[in-house]
Amino acid sequence: MNSTRISCPRKGFPCRRSFALLICLAGGVLFCGFLKCAADEPDPGGKTAKESRPANRLANEKSPYLLQHARNPVDWFPWGQEAFDKAKAEDKIIFLSVGYSTCHWCHVMERESFENEAIAEIMNQHFVCVKVDREERPDVDGVYMSFVQAATGRGGWPMSVWLTPDLKPIVGGTYFPPEDKFGRPGFPTVLRQIAAAWKTNREALANQGNHFLQALRQHFASGGETISKTLSRQTLDAAYQSLAESFDEQHGGFGDAPKFPRPSILNFLHQTKPSAKGVACMTICCCR
Repeated sequence: MNSTRISCPRKGFPCRRSFALLICLAGGVLFCGFLKCAADEPDPGGKTAKESRPANRLANEKSPYLLQHARNPVDWFPWGQEAFDKAKAEDKIIFLSVGYSTCHWCHVMERESFENEAIAEIMNQHFVCVKVDREERPDVDGVYMSFVQAATGRGGWPMSVWLTPDLKPIVGGTYFPPEDKFGRPGFPTVLRQIAAAWKTNREALANQGNHFLQALRQHFASGGETISKTLSRQTLDAAYQSLAESFDEQHGGFGDAPKFPRPSILNFLHQTKPSAKGVACMTICCCR
């Protein structure tokens, strides 16, 4: 069998130089990998750096999405009166972050910003930080998403909204990178600018929020969108039937791949048809 042999030039210098360069590159990759492993390495008690942090108030919640943020260095509050009272008592803006457990960019922003000690320090110093699972509180999500869409022309998750202590939105957006780049302000820059404006130009901020709220009221009053507070039995039955038809008995879940856990659907099924045999089967299949 003939084989091809690759030989270096007679002087050998270019090959030796290339080989040395490859060795350096490989060493750099291994060193970076070592640093990452060291950062994630458990402490003597068997916990990672994240697990070693003290838990915040989200540790008492039931939502998988909120529990995921329970050991962020951010002093998160769930949506509720405790957060609202703190904002009023300390005269601070509320930073509202809304997402859900299967949202890719929600995880990215947590990793880049909410896990960052320096960024968390800015958040804790200047804001009362509230985290909401949109699948638990679609009402909160819907109200402030309307504001974000009106203010920016687009929406999405993670949703980031800054509110006055009486819950009026003043600034809104979605994902923010951890640093300034591509002509877009990074999350720390946005935080500092809003905190400074609250101290020096509060009236303008409040007026800005009032302007958007008035525009939204006019939109809904003119019939731009109507939302019924109660759903008819016929509507609920139709929704149940649609979900039952899209259920995947072989692989679990609803619809085609890719599929993600959606606890709000199971909650709906149990509230709508609690005694139906099909609901029990769908729940067991989704949870196995």
